[in-house]
Amino acid sequence: MKRYEYDVVVVGLGPAGASLVYMLRNSGLKVAGIDWVGEDKVWGKPCGDAISAGHFDRNGLPHPSGDALMQVVDGALVYSPSEEGVIRLSGEGAGYMIDRNKYGLMLLREASKAGVDIYLRTRASHPVMEGGRLVGVKATSEKLGEVEFRAKVVVDATGSGGAIRRKLPESWPTTENPPETDFVVAYRRIVELDYDIEEPDYIRLYFNVNIAPGGYWWFFPKGRRVANIGLGVQLGRGFPHPATIYREVLMKRPDVGREVRIINEAGARIPTRRPSKTMVWDGFMSIGDSAYTVDPIHGGGMGYAMTAARYAAETLVEAYTKGDFTARGLWGLNLRYMRTTGAKQAALDVLRMFLQTLTNDEIEWAIRKGLAGVDEIASVFGEGELRTTPGFLEKVSFIVRLLGKPLLLTKLVLVSEYMRKAKNLYLEYPEDIRGLEGWVERVENLYSEYRKAVGIPF
Repeated sequence: MKRYEYDVVVVGLGPAGASLVYMLRNSGLKVAGIDWVGEDKVWGKPCGDAISAGHFDRNGLPHPSGDALMQVVDGALVYSPSEEGVIRLSGEGAGYMIDRNKYGLMLLREASKAGVDIYLRTRASHPVMEGGRLVGVKATSEKLGEVEFRAKVVVDATGSGGAIRRKLPESWPTTENPPETDFVVAYRRIVELDYDIEEPDYIRLYFNVNIAPGGYWWFFPKGRRVANIGLGVQLGRGFPHPATIYREVLMKRPDVGREVRIINEAGARIPTRRPSKTMVWDGFMSIGDSAYTVDPIHGGGMGYAMTAARYAAETLVEAYTKGDFTARGLWGLNLRYMRTTGAKQAALDVLRMFLQTLTNDEIEWAIRKGLAGVDEIASVFGEGELRTTPGFLEKVSFIVRLLGKPLLLTKLVLVSEYMRKAKNLYLEYPEDIRGLEGWVERVENLYSEYRKAVGIPF
């Protein structure tokens, strides 16, 4: 068996892994990136393909251009179940619709030019353990045959299945088995249509529990006649598979059913929850869907994956400077992520659970009242109480509009209180591994208490 030695081996080259090898390209570290797919399938996970422009600036990544840029997005249209209620969310230069494959390949090619070794069509099968330590991964390559990649740190960026993470010792705290209801199964098609799409610079989101229970369905233009259309359905509650719903319901719509050809179609299991309790252990890191670094509300993972990759890159450079590749030496990834983006995820996870209990009537009412903006709700109830701050009168007006649904108002207040508690708990993420067990117990108790208080049945 061939053996290769590296400082860092990144398994999985989707948005998290590709971003990380790109960020490490000039770090002075010897880096390898491996993925089981070929060039044509890089970044192949089904996704809406929409991403905010701010993610690129914050994480030091190039903005999409050329063939990688399909459409500039200036806003979104949010539709009620009847589709008679609609909220227009605008913002010039809000984001992009990208060709994920072309953008991902661009990152990998730039990393390769700088000296990162990229191994495609190479499937990592098992972690290599010696004396209770992780020292690499075993893989099978179309070109090289059986290969052992040795590294001081192995990074799992293989998606929600956690191909390496789930095979690590069960005693490691990186082992997690969240409930199925913390995931959705998504199905999407990229199609060419036989008509010109109106306002191709606006993405469309449709909330209807009869079509996409526990999720939503989307219509995201990628130009005048090409669109990314799909839906996500919450797992663990016996709902039909989204591919079945797409064929039996969405294809009967005049805006969806007029396909000239299917450019691509795919499905996947996607996490919609708070992040892993720890993203690191001895010689190990986990980022992207493998560490559940996603937005719990809409399931978008590209931006969160890029952020996790940036924090991982900073931590890896720090660990090599100190020569410490234990959980203690890699703990900086946890501190950087959990106390920023992770805290936001934890709060949104609270909101996500509540939103998945709403009926179509409640969703219809909320959208018709213009209450779809999460930020507006958070601004009113963000501290669990009302304060006489600037804009107070506008907030009172918002409350008055809510009074049409007093039970919903009561629940929203509770949801807001627990959002604040969850965020604060993640802001108190332990400084080192000694505090992890006690902190995890506090998190589990908080979410259990929340589900009972609000009546979350799952």
